[in-house]
Amino acid sequence: MEMGVQSCRELNESSQMLPPLPGTFVNREELIQHVGEFAVSQGYVVTIKQSKRDRVVVLGCDRGGVYRNRRKAFDESSAEQTRKRKIGSRLTNCPFEAVGKKDDGLWMLTIKNGTHNHEPLNDISEHPSARRFTEREVLLVKEMTEAGLRPRQILKRLRQSNPDLLSTPKHVYNVKAKLRQGNITGRACLNFIFI
Repeated sequence: MEMGVQSCRELNESSQMLPPLPGTFVNREELIQHVGEFAVSQGYVVTIKQSKRDRVVVLGCDRGGVYRNRRKAFDESSAEQTRKRKIGSRLTNCPFEAVGKKDDGLWMLTIKNGTHNHEPLNDISEHPSARRFTEREVLLVKEMTEAGLRPRQILKRLRQSNPDLLSTPKHVYNVKAKLRQGNITGRACLNFIFI
């Protein structure tokens, strides 16, 4: 029995993400891309938790943090009792954290906490980030929208050039809405969508 528990523990430890090795990078984007690609190869997704553009960037697991109930608390003395809602939060307060600091023109990567408190994804296509459009695809959506194509037609054309695209018509509608709201063109448009 002890042997089974020990092998199970070893399996759990081996399924954890190995933290990326600390190192130096030429720019901030290279550092973020390195950590992100490393995490995806291990079955995890990393996001920016905090950033000061030219000084520091803090990267954390996308499942870090806790659910915050923003609904108003109901009055217990009232006759009406509202039903309690189920929460669909993916947050598990994951402690993974990597910090990149700019020092003498180079970005230094240090790992504050390299562990995760959840299992890695078996298939990264299950994650919402896999359904994001690339910069080029966003520009194509904008052009096709201006040409008068409908979202399903836009998606069909995008899939002809990229058969692995996992986006749905809903994502096309969302991009169109962001383009309309911001009414922004060019590079600013892309920054607006990917923030």
